[in-house]
Amino acid sequence: MTNVLGAFARGAVLLFSFLLLVLPTATASSLLGKITGGTLNTAEAVVQPIIDPITGALSLPDGGLQHTLIRLDGTYLVTAPGTVGYQQTITVDGVERSFVALRPDPAPPSAPVLLLLHGNSGTPANMANLAEVSDFVATQGFWAVMPAALNGVWGDDPSTDSDADVRFISQLIDTLIAAGGMDSTRIYASGLSNGGFMTERLSCELSDKIAAFAMVAATLRTGLEQSCAPAIQRPKLFILGTADPIVPYRGVANIESADSAVSFWAAQQGCITPSTTRMPNTVNDGTSIDLQTYESCSSGADLRLYTVNGGGHAWPGGWQYLPVPVIGATSQNLIATGVIWAFDSDSP
Repeated sequence: MTNVLGAFARGAVLLFSFLLLVLPTATASSLLGKITGGTLNTAEAVVQPIIDPITGALSLPDGGLQHTLIRLDGTYLVTAPGTVGYQQTITVDGVERSFVALRPDPAPPSAPVLLLLHGNSGTPANMANLAEVSDFVATQGFWAVMPAALNGVWGDDPSTDSDADVRFISQLIDTLIAAGGMDSTRIYASGLSNGGFMTERLSCELSDKIAAFAMVAATLRTGLEQSCAPAIQRPKLFILGTADPIVPYRGVANIESADSAVSFWAAQQGCITPSTTRMPNTVNDGTSIDLQTYESCSSGADLRLYTVNGGGHAWPGGWQYLPVPVIGATSQNLIATGVIWAFDSDSP
């Protein structure tokens, strides 16, 4: 009976915390009560106030981790025990740009950094939440940094968009390194959808600063394909769903198919002889995972494709952030955040 109640509580907590992410701030505050917070100060950055921390809202009755929700610009960031979350701004080309960071507490010396880029119309906090990155920050000791696109959309196509977002990410990396406590050789980038396409653009234009790249629900823009010339070939990982209604697995218009995208990078990185493995199912949710691994890459940069059979426009292992009829299913047979972090950690 206790286990049943615990499972029910977990489901209720996830639903309630999701509502907190989408409800207007005033409504959420009236539901949970207002608790005044303060400003977190860090070196060499403009710090925004973080208000209304709601402690214990994700406390589970059967011994699960207790999390804290922190309100950032009207949405809520989930933080795990042993982590600190905050929002900051930097000015790039005269424009104020913002980002959210989650770090271990206390901060470890010379820590790696995982950049997480949200999708179209997303927010940094929601990206962190749907990827459930805070528990990985707590247990793996890296910083998760979620930059914000202007008006919620990244300029991921160099054939139609300026390089303003590339300059923003470049300056953000410089700012993080200058603030201290981070390893400049272990900066990694990943993203979902529009954020995944932007991550891929960074792999073409910021390979001197970022050590590995992971694209989720994003293949390859033809506009990027025509201009991509990385200074350094870096390891890359794709996670793509065969039932993605937004970025089709077989491609559409100016978006390459999964096979074409991976073949493009295999040629760039000098990779031959891919092998495919069916990964074991851990959850009976109608999805399965095939891993395609390219070996013998002459550049020394690994290349992988995780095909989520039956998977939608989603971050596997994360939250079902929109209903299945809208984005397809979010597979629980792959923990994307864990797979990406393991891939990054193993990259030279």
